[in-house]
Amino acid sequence: MNLERALATPGFMAEIELQHLAWLAKASHSILEIGTWQGRSARCFADNTDGVVYCVDTFADNAYGSAPAEITCHPEWLWNEFNKNHAETIASGKVVPHRLNSSDGSLALAGKKFDVIFIDAGHRYEDVKADILNWRPFLYKWGVLCGHDYAEYHPGVMQAVQELVPNFLVFPNTTIWAGQ
Repeated sequence: MNLERALATPGFMAEIELQHLAWLAKASHSILEIGTWQGRSARCFADNTDGVVYCVDTFADNAYGSAPAEITCHPEWLWNEFNKNHAETIASGKVVPHRLNSSDGSLALAGKKFDVIFIDAGHRYEDVKADILNWRPFLYKWGVLCGHDYAEYHPGVMQAVQELVPNFLVFPNTTIWAGQ
């Protein structure tokens, strides 16, 4: 399990959560991440799969105001940070970023199938519901549909997952949910 570079990448994933993502990546050849921010979880996926990681994000937000205002006032800051954090994985084709919103991303990736789809973009109920419904058809029948922030401080995530992902589970000591 390779977590060193993921832990060095800015982000909101705890080490135990990255361990679970690495485990998912080991058996996967095609991974899709919806919402990637600076690329911490994408780094974990990329460093632990022999396949390709596709990332769909607008790269235009400040993710809960966690970055300093002097950085975020520049509209390209997040895109630049992601590209800096993934320079070699993008150059090698291991990570394929799509600078699009979720809906447009599904049009750009039409016809592709994935072993793992990881949803971590919008956290409002409507956004999570749309992402689950929009991206589930891209999942291989044996694949894993999963996401981040299944927690009381994100009731929209919890509601959408409970309604749309039968028999889901939450990995112990994390906010990562998984199902089909």
